[in-house]
Amino acid sequence: MEPLEQVTILMTLMRRLEQVMDQERGILKGMRLDALPDLQEEKEALAEAYEIELRRLRGAPDRLAGLDGHVREQLEESMRAFQARLARNFEALRATHQVIEKVLKTIGDSLNRQPGGPAYGAAGEAVGAAAGARIIPIAFDRQL
Repeated sequence: MEPLEQVTILMTLMRRLEQVMDQERGILKGMRLDALPDLQEEKEALAEAYEIELRRLRGAPDRLAGLDGHVREQLEESMRAFQARLARNFEALRATHQVIEKVLKTIGDSLNRQPGGPAYGAAGEAVGAAAGARIIPIAFDRQL
């Protein structure tokens, strides 16, 4: 494969990964977490292909050196922008993880404060020790 073709493939993979990461951040902002698994499969396949192509290019630096200077500059610029988007995506994932962990901890702490723990009947109504429990409304901001 020609070096220019390799660079083109690598840049195409980076662009598609950026699109997938944008979709992923949109899903996270909207808290539509059920839509993540399908996107994760595509993201993993693209990331694997990206790593393979990057290794190929790095494994033959003489081929890359033979490219026009403008092409090398464009690749370098694209790689820097891609790394910045990776960092933003990682931060969005980390922030979402922290929010979910906090919500789960709050719910767990709430359940642990009830003497005897919650008990529910067949229809979902509270029975036993939890029958006198107060229901506290809670709302979540779906934006991060």
